Amino acid sequence: MRIAIIGAGISGIAAAQSLRKTGHDVQVYEKSSRIGGVWAMGYPGVRLQNTRDQYRLMDVPWSPEPDLHPTSAQVLQHLNDAIDQLDLPVKLDHEVTKLEETTGGWRLHYQNDSDTGQQDFDFVVLSVGQYSSGKRSPEFPDQHKFQGKIVTEREITDLSVFSEKKVLVAGFGKSALDMATFAVDHASEVHHLFRTPRWMVPFRILGVHYSRLLFCRMGTFLMPSWVQPNATEAFIHRKMGFLVRGNWRLVQSIVRLQKYLLGVGKSRAVKDRLSSLTPEHDIVSDFRSASAMQPQLYLKHIAKERLLPHQGELHSFTESGVVLEDGDNIDCDLVVLSLGSGSPTFPFLPEKYRSLLESEPDGAQLYRHLLHPDIPRLAFAGFNHGFMHVPAVEIGMLWLSAVLNDDLTLPDASEMRQSMESVRQWKRDHVNFEPSRSCAVNTRFQQYLDVLLKDLGLNPYRKMPNILAELFSQYGPDDYVDIFEEYRAGRTQRPETLRTLALDT
Repeated sequence: MRIAIIGAGISGIAAAQSLRKTGHDVQVYEKSSRIGGVWAMGYPGVRLQNTRDQYRLMDVPWSPEPDLHPTSAQVLQHLNDAIDQLDLPVKLDHEVTKLEETTGGWRLHYQNDSDTGQQDFDFVVLSVGQYSSGKRSPEFPDQHKFQGKIVTEREITDLSVFSEKKVLVAGFGKSALDMATFAVDHASEVHHLFRTPRWMVPFRILGVHYSRLLFCRMGTFLMPSWVQPNATEAFIHRKMGFLVRGNWRLVQSIVRLQKYLLGVGKSRAVKDRLSSLTPEHDIVSDFRSASAMQPQLYLKHIAKERLLPHQGELHSFTESGVVLEDGDNIDCDLVVLSLGSGSPTFPFLPEKYRSLLESEPDGAQLYRHLLHPDIPRLAFAGFNHGFMHVPAVEIGMLWLSAVLNDDLTLPDASEMRQSMESVRQWKRDHVNFEPSRSCAVNTRFQQYLDVLLKDLGLNPYRKMPNILAELFSQYGPDDYVDIFEEYRAGRTQRPETLRTLALDT
């Protein structure tokens, strides 16, 4: 089957390799002059929140070995290595302008600097990413009066922009925390404004890297499951709920203790600032696709009064700064809006399909985070975002190939819609941050991968028969490297028709 992939970020590259391994003819279209997607647009100093062991293509080892938390440059090098080693067909500077339905598939229209053209395909995979719509930059009252500069973090290409400035960073996601921390080394004064604090997970908990505690299968067992739990999960949550609650209370207590110790011997003002960073909600609800990992120096800067946090909401501007909803004024001459990205849009799709995806209040809802039951011959890569994102894309494309090869039979459209609605409702109950609800596999990626592998009739327990390793060792791409061979070997044993996910609330 001839398949077009739109977008050459890490999801598009992973999708291309996976689909080609299953026998399909692929072509990748990228509108910019560089591969990498969001990694090609990242601000200086941005790093992965998860580790190099979890974030890479199965068939391409890191070379050379990057930092434990790779930089954007190191991720881009990995992707360029993949293009070279795997000889993936990528057309840069080719913007897809329209997808037109044909009798047997799609006619893809594109443009580049010198030409326009079209190409017919049997199937299309959208890999435009969750951040394709750009950063949110709302207009505030009296913004035109402000004599300083207002930017989003994506517009920052050099940290010298902070030099000798009074800086205010607005937001509480990863980018906002990074910006506030980076600014301290350059600015004369740094303020961090946030509406609601989030749990900032330290990179090490009692000296152990957080990924080894949270992202093993036992860590997964202790998180609420959005799919039918296995016997172990059901037993833990229904019969040993005290253990689950106690675990997360312990993690919360460790985070609180960290702030308390930093405040010892400090002024009341410093203690109050540190305390203002502790949320009232539980920590698990903050484990989402962009969980707020705590920059190493963030709290230390606050303890030393080099960084001033403010809980509040930006109301308006003055000539010399901002006014908060409670009437407080903050003087500044550079405002960095780090308020997240809008929901992705799909301007090249026919309007009848755009409305199905863009009108959803929680973002695009998909069956298995891969397909929409009412859009034929179209799938999505990268909309299953989590802490082991790349293997999720690769296994997701293996799942898609099984559907295209008639090795998997999909439920009827009404059953798929029912499944999508159930998952969405679960996310509304458990995911605080609305923009995460469309793509949120989050830290529950293990459960998601298990679902796909069970659909394929493959064993999800990759470390067995070593039960201790299965429960307590961190999962990574190496655990799934034989998946494609297992799929090919077992193609004659076709699973039953896929069923609606049963949710565990």
